[in-house]
Amino acid sequence: MLRGIDPAAAAVAGLALALRMPLLVAALPGVGNSDEPLNVTVGVRMASAGTFDAHSYRYPGLVYEVVAGTAGVFRTLGLHVSVHGAMRIENLGIAHTDSRLLMIGIRLVGAAASVGTCLLVWATVRRVLQNTRMETRWMRIAAALAAVTVAVSPLAAANSAYATPDVYGGFAVALTLYGATRVLTGDPYGELACGFGVGLALGAKYLAAAAIPVVVAYALSPGRRKDLLKVAAISAVVFIATTPAVVMHPGAVLAGMEAEAIHYETGHVGAEGSAPWYYLTALARDQPLLLDGLAVAVVAVFRAKGIIRSTLIVALAYAIPQFILLSVMTVRFDRNLVPLTPALAVAAGVAIPALFPRRHRGAVLALATVAAFLPLASSARLYPRLDERARVQAAAWVTRHIPAAQRVAVESYGPWLDPGRFHLVPLTFAADRPGVAARALILTQHAAGRFLADPEHHPREVAAYRELLERYRLAARFTAGSWIAVYVPR
Repeated sequence: MLRGIDPAAAAVAGLALALRMPLLVAALPGVGNSDEPLNVTVGVRMASAGTFDAHSYRYPGLVYEVVAGTAGVFRTLGLHVSVHGAMRIENLGIAHTDSRLLMIGIRLVGAAASVGTCLLVWATVRRVLQNTRMETRWMRIAAALAAVTVAVSPLAAANSAYATPDVYGGFAVALTLYGATRVLTGDPYGELACGFGVGLALGAKYLAAAAIPVVVAYALSPGRRKDLLKVAAISAVVFIATTPAVVMHPGAVLAGMEAEAIHYETGHVGAEGSAPWYYLTALARDQPLLLDGLAVAVVAVFRAKGIIRSTLIVALAYAIPQFILLSVMTVRFDRNLVPLTPALAVAAGVAIPALFPRRHRGAVLALATVAAFLPLASSARLYPRLDERARVQAAAWVTRHIPAAQRVAVESYGPWLDPGRFHLVPLTFAADRPGVAARALILTQHAAGRFLADPEHHPREVAAYRELLERYRLAARFTAGSWIAVYVPR
């Protein structure tokens, strides 16, 4: 059995796993991601109530079912999962778990999906290039480098460690593209992979654009167009299985989708404006080879032939519409690139070795290898950033210097403080309450910092912070991760 494993694929999987495993315990028992606490709370309640109804559909149901399934497995094994202790939410981006093992189990599923995404990219590129006259050595190297771009991506690695839907969206898109290339090459079970991929994409993040490359693949394969109905049926079944409320409570699902659409259209302080440029620069920082590969792929569409050209059309049929959709939104988050990167990786892995002449292949390989591995250093340094030691240090300072039972005002993304020791005053943004009175005031980079870093666009909020700081003085500042500052009355 082991003899059938490609060493290059095993190496890519090992690299991806090595970068992701340490992140499973990052920050615990603190939970600082803004979405993770609510997702875990919803999933654990589903497991406790024995229901598939999440009652919350700004995200579809897949991530909630992963949490509920993990909690169910723990209970089957006799491990206690507390409904209230699984996630104690204090404020936006401030939560605490009494069930570290449960959180690690949930995150482990995401890490497995992320590693699976890398392997699907590898398998897709390899399958396409196998249908060309390319030498086996170059084919294997191209497939491995394409998978490496996802394996060492800091965005992909970081989001694999959160109980959030982006990592599952990336896996779903990679599975869809793998199925689409099986359709193009005439291999069996393409409709099964496409159906599961599209269904999971809808169940992860309502990624309807994932259906476009499937339709294009069948349009390019006239003899298999009748199978498109099978794909539609399979994807519908998978979507309903991940989000049963689409049948039981369609109004709730539509209301959730509408709420998220309004959120992305109306704005989110600190994460809005210039979306196209924001995503391009974020992609260039995260994995430069993908951006270069996209440019090569666009050229190769007009110069390549056969299966290479068809695959590029299919990959770009997802990447371009999805990027346009993200770009027209007011709100932008870099995590939205996670479901986009598998399509870019497939396009780069197929286009680069096909476009350049054989005599230049060695030089191109060297440049591509350097570009693919450039983000490795950033990915290797993710743990200290995600571990948010500044939060732990700030909490320790407050506990040591502020008497018990005193009022402590804490902004979003601040440290977790014992609610039994202090009278906590949660503040989304301290600028909203410049008159707040407390024995200690805690400001954070992810809250106050988003205004103070851009005073030109937020003059009202900056003025409120200045008014606030006329009554408080800086007592301590911690910078291990995002900065956190503790102020006390003057």
